[in-house]
Amino acid sequence: MLKSLCFFFVLLSFTLSAQKQIVPFDHVLTNNELVELLDVDADSGLKKIQAAYHAGKEEKALRMLTEYFKNKLSDRYFFSWKDFGQRFEMYNKMYSGRKEYHKYKAKQHLDLYSAWTNWKIPFTNLKGEEVSSYPYRHLTRQHKAGDIALLFYFTEDTDYLHYIPKQAESLNEAFNKGEVETIADGNGAYEAYRAGNRMYNWLFVHQCLLASDQYTWQEQLVMIKTFLHTGAKLYHHNPKYNEGNHQTRGMSALGMLGILFKEIKGADQWWTRATNRLEEHLEKEVYKDGFQFERSVHYHVDDIDNYFYPYQLAKMNGVSLNPIWDQRLKGMFDAMLQLAMPNKNLPVLQDDTNDPWAEVNKVEDIMALGSALFGDKKIKYFAGKKLPSKYYWLLSTEQVEKYKAAKASKPKMSSTDLPHTGYYVMRNGWKEENQYMVISAGLTEEKPDHQHGDMLGIQAFAYGNMVLPNYQVRYYLNDLEEFKNSWTKNVGLVDSVLHGREWKGNKGGSGFGKWGKLPTPKLINWTTTDEIDIFIGSHDGYKDLNVDTYRQVFFIKDGFWIVRDHYKSKDEKHTYQQVWQGHYDAENDIHVRSVFPNGAGLEIIQLGNRPDFIRRKSSRGKGRTIFEVENAKNTTFTSLLYPFKDFENRIHASSQYEDLKLAGWNMISKEDNQVIESNSSMGVSKKGITLLFDCSQLKIKNAEILMSNSSDLLIKKKGEEWEIANCGILELKLTLGGHVVDLKPGKSVQIEL
Repeated sequence: MLKSLCFFFVLLSFTLSAQKQIVPFDHVLTNNELVELLDVDADSGLKKIQAAYHAGKEEKALRMLTEYFKNKLSDRYFFSWKDFGQRFEMYNKMYSGRKEYHKYKAKQHLDLYSAWTNWKIPFTNLKGEEVSSYPYRHLTRQHKAGDIALLFYFTEDTDYLHYIPKQAESLNEAFNKGEVETIADGNGAYEAYRAGNRMYNWLFVHQCLLASDQYTWQEQLVMIKTFLHTGAKLYHHNPKYNEGNHQTRGMSALGMLGILFKEIKGADQWWTRATNRLEEHLEKEVYKDGFQFERSVHYHVDDIDNYFYPYQLAKMNGVSLNPIWDQRLKGMFDAMLQLAMPNKNLPVLQDDTNDPWAEVNKVEDIMALGSALFGDKKIKYFAGKKLPSKYYWLLSTEQVEKYKAAKASKPKMSSTDLPHTGYYVMRNGWKEENQYMVISAGLTEEKPDHQHGDMLGIQAFAYGNMVLPNYQVRYYLNDLEEFKNSWTKNVGLVDSVLHGREWKGNKGGSGFGKWGKLPTPKLINWTTTDEIDIFIGSHDGYKDLNVDTYRQVFFIKDGFWIVRDHYKSKDEKHTYQQVWQGHYDAENDIHVRSVFPNGAGLEIIQLGNRPDFIRRKSSRGKGRTIFEVENAKNTTFTSLLYPFKDFENRIHASSQYEDLKLAGWNMISKEDNQVIESNSSMGVSKKGITLLFDCSQLKIKNAEILMSNSSDLLIKKKGEEWEIANCGILELKLTLGGHVVDLKPGKSVQIEL
């Protein structure tokens, strides 16, 4: 018993001792606590600081402490404050108009908040406006802090120099008084994403200001305490993995603090926790195809930054990282190559939020970072000529010069896919006039927070235009729900029931919201060839209505698409809709056209059943056209999407189906007398290739091929053989001369006749 008690007290003593070795999270450090947390075994200079403090020379010791970390940060941060003057001069030469730019950005913050501000909402800002959840989150992130610091060097106005240290001090005091928003209430000032951003921005401010003799040691001490307290909070609140980029942002900042302040006891634990968490995210949230699991370009790019900050600091400071860092980070840039459009942009996918209502994502900045890190010529092709100013401060001089000298090479790949993320890309080249389409057929099961109601939705680009666009969103806008849902997508609907259902706002009320219910997709087939790409998929979004939905997309690589939407009801009749984004004029009751500023356009023509109605609506200046069939149990839309380069190449409204000539392809009908005979009433053909829709009777060179059911077929002549591929939504049995072949969608058989 006595032995057990002794062991217990030894263990308790060890635990209490261990607890003393880390920065407390429940209050901001006192001077005494800060000095005691110095790891004197790491550096003899720290012993002198502690000795001076213990000898009653507190001010001297604290001055020595700030000077110590000032010198250490000169070697550890992305750039040295000792070289700041030289880098600042080069910065102004490389990027014109920076003074006005930073003044404009800084003013956005300075006009709202005094240096000593409140941190508990609601409160009133300098404009007399009530600070609620949405503006508060931007206050906590401190995005304009760097602009304020740089403005000091442009103007030499010390009000800008003292502003951020004073704001940090106000936060520290507010925390000690319990006057900050908590994580439990949904607007926490120390929530991982907010605190992580604040650390990014305040560390940059600190490093810039260290170059000035007017940055007092007292202000430096405030910032050091702020960094360490925030690190302690990030460490405490993230003991286990949580999905999403909020934790990665926080752990990214924690990893940086672990490197920059490694002489603080427990900083090694910060680094370990940060890298453990981040590696979990790399493993679980960067899919094997390289894309971030929330399926949004915005969040994909955001997470690249989250991994980049500690990755770059580790490389610069000789800290080893596991191989997954290089592998997955490079893979994230490769994934963007897979999705890239001929105009060097990426499409709008899910919650992209940088430019509300924009129809593309500009990625030249993030691709510039990828080029600087990995030297890939294909990545450089999508980057701008100049390294973006954001990354100028985060890359070494050697990396900046290497970027300038790097060569670019246009990709050679054609159609591609990201199968784990569920994006399928059809393309026929990399020139502005080439065609491109992306199909969205994925769902993040773990955290579909940023998913939109666009299952099997498509976007298309041709002749320099987004001919079938999607739109970026902004969380605080009152029409966020509309722009996250199906009326603003290129999708199929049943009874006007949208894909996204059961809207849920976030706890903090800052505007962000997500769908409680979304369709689950099923990929039936994805086939790419030199002549035709084929996508076949379905989803369960209308299971509660007892309707099965399927979408087929055929890309004829000479320059057009055919999209087939099938609706099959098990009992009742419904209204079926096909939604297309853009501003269209109806040429007749089956044909609409959209024309763009450069004279190019898009024809959408219904090749099969005539719709009952063509409806048009718009929101925020973004138009849509809806083909609608009413009171039907089953129906199929067969839509020709034909982009044209100019007026002379449009399809005339009076054109008859059988007279259509589409980029060298002919429309066919069952009356055609040719080597291939069928009962198909629709299809296209070109020498040696035939695509038939709804075919149930087939004869090639007088050889009859029996079919178990109606399907779509792709038939190619290859020398003496014929290849027949099942392109339909169902499995098919072919019988020829007593021989039976089972063909699942996408599968083919070769026969000799």
